[in-house]
Amino acid sequence: MQRMSLVPCKSCKKEVAHNAKTCPHCGVKDPGITGKQMLIGFAVLAAVVAVLAVSCGSSEEETKAADAACMQDLECIGNKGTITAGVYCTDHIEKLAKNSAKWTDGALEPKFSRFRWKDKEAGIVTHLGDKVQFQNGFGAYINMIYSCDLDMKQGQGVVVGVDAAEGRL
Repeated sequence: MQRMSLVPCKSCKKEVAHNAKTCPHCGVKDPGITGKQMLIGFAVLAAVVAVLAVSCGSSEEETKAADAACMQDLECIGNKGTITAGVYCTDHIEKLAKNSAKWTDGALEPKFSRFRWKDKEAGIVTHLGDKVQFQNGFGAYINMIYSCDLDMKQGQGVVVGVDAAEGRL
């Protein structure tokens, strides 16, 4: 037969089981866990999180080296810029429409599906898509192919040019 360990309740100091959810005498929650024990538990947890953050984090030099390597790889820099293009290029593309423009992409679908180098040395990437329709003079909507050139060396990417023409990719 195993004997259950008893501890004093943190509130009424009467003996209760160490794993009791409430004290049968005074009704306090977690009677066997004292404030000091909780403080020690949180301190240990914080120490573990701090050690993991230091060991898993990369140094500033490693981050710069990774960014420099990414600037030379079209797939890496293009994937980084796809979301940026979807945010910063859309207004510029809409301004190309003589009348109105409407986007046909879904909520989770990117506006730009392809990319290519415009100037690798300068870090300029052209992002391409076909998820917009421009309204013509008769009110009909025409499918358009559009491009946006982003200077990726400027941090978040600076729009340096946009273009649109009828068609689908």
